[in-house]
Amino acid sequence: MATQTDIGLSLAEPRKGRAGRRGARAAIAEPPSLRDLRLFANVDNETLARLTLEAKVETFDDGAVIFRQGDPVSAVVVILRGFVKILRIASCGDETLIGISSDGETVGEPPASANETCRVSAEAIGPTAVLKFPAPRFVRLMKESPSLCLAVMQDGKEKIAALVTEIESLKAQNADQRLANFILSLCPPGEEQCRFRLPYDKRLIAARLGVKQETLSRAFAKLREHGVRTETRDVLVESVSRLVDQCDQLGRQGRLPSERAEQASREDAA
Repeated sequence: MATQTDIGLSLAEPRKGRAGRRGARAAIAEPPSLRDLRLFANVDNETLARLTLEAKVETFDDGAVIFRQGDPVSAVVVILRGFVKILRIASCGDETLIGISSDGETVGEPPASANETCRVSAEAIGPTAVLKFPAPRFVRLMKESPSLCLAVMQDGKEKIAALVTEIESLKAQNADQRLANFILSLCPPGEEQCRFRLPYDKRLIAARLGVKQETLSRAFAKLREHGVRTETRDVLVESVSRLVDQCDQLGRQGRLPSERAEQASREDAA
């Protein structure tokens, strides 16, 4: 089920704790700041003001369809809260999980032509809130605003880079390595020992990592030897450094969360 909300959008400077913090509730308690969204971080104020004129916030229940493969591209979607699974559906009806997007990420792309259709489907994972911009208006503003055009190009480059990393992982890593790096990606920066809750169920994690559920269960069992404890969706990492070392021993060096944060800061600065 989808609910549309007409709320004012703020063009203010980013608030502490960027919009779209993982694990936050999908309900929108206050107008979101477009500056909090990475896509619009460097877009000029005049363009942002024009974008807000027709932007809508919509909330979705778990499993609700945001858009379907084959539908006309009607909106550019940015996730405010929650997770969205991207699916490719074969002619026989089989579904393939392409990826899972989360807070601050775009879902779908501005159309290149008037008759373009969605190449994938998007469904909410748990309570999810998104910001929708009508595609025709967004495309028109891209043509008029160099800063928005550049932002969309950068967003596309980042998506391609993420897909390349995903393909590399699927081809070069075994299930243990993929799971260890996935767990590391969830560890809060700067913490040597941490507890957190998996963002979605293990069935989806298995699909995202490209393994069967029983293979994922065996991989979780192996990680117990290296200080990763799980109970349903709750995870305890006894030592992040130890887990990084385990990734290195498996043939692919992991990175500390603090190192990932530093790299993200350098990318933002660039």
